[in-house]
Amino acid sequence: MFYMQGPTYTFKLRNDGCEIDDDVGIALTDNTSAYRYALSVARELMRCREIQTRYWELEVYRDGEGPLFDILFATVDPTLDHLRHELRSLVEKVSGKKRALKNVMYAAHLTLRESKSLVARSRGKPYLIAENGEITIRGFEQRCTAHPK
Repeated sequence: MFYMQGPTYTFKLRNDGCEIDDDVGIALTDNTSAYRYALSVARELMRCREIQTRYWELEVYRDGEGPLFDILFATVDPTLDHLRHELRSLVEKVSGKKRALKNVMYAAHLTLRESKSLVARSRGKPYLIAENGEITIRGFEQRCTAHPK
């Protein structure tokens, strides 16, 4: 019997200063199904800690392409349902700004870590190659496979 598999959707969680990539994914029928699935994942991740996770964000990718959409947790926080529309919008806006700030801080951390590694490497000193499974010097992995010694 022939089964037709739908596209594979993967996710990236942006939380407290790091990104967690889904390297397996899930086969779903379409983008609407992926959105509903992502909503349930976001709600599950924030359950009983809504205040601490409102600025978290879940990005959804289809077949390894660029992000289709993202879900800011504040926009699906059920504990905000009792607020007037203006107040809820304000909480969502502040959460979005906090997410943007965390993204910039994370990018700065990566740049600083990469700079320290590059300086140490240029001086022939030991340096951090990877942290939490993430290569420290961006593009280093491609350079190593292109020029094997």
